[in-house]
Amino acid sequence: MKLNRKYFQEKKTGKRSGGSYTKCCDQLKDRHILNKKKPEEWKLIEEYCENHLIHYSSCETIEPICCKVCGRLLKYLCTLNSKSYREKEYENEEE
Repeated sequence: MKLNRKYFQEKKTGKRSGGSYTKCCDQLKDRHILNKKKPEEWKLIEEYCENHLIHYSSCETIEPICCKVCGRLLKYLCTLNSKSYREKEYENEEE
């Protein structure tokens, strides 16, 4: 008998996997991702957002994007302050 990830996942949860990816947001089932429906994980998401706003002054807002069905964190969206973000002009130096 070969022991693989699927075997241990079934042993741990007691359920057979219906596939490797969630149907709602197409994320790997075996990968632990923060979830907004769990209060302790939502607190971690809030702390990350607060720290990001403190450390990056060019970021005005940050929005965690989560799956509407299962609540998994998918990504963060930041809006940048247009006054603090400037495109640098590079000059060609001729020698």
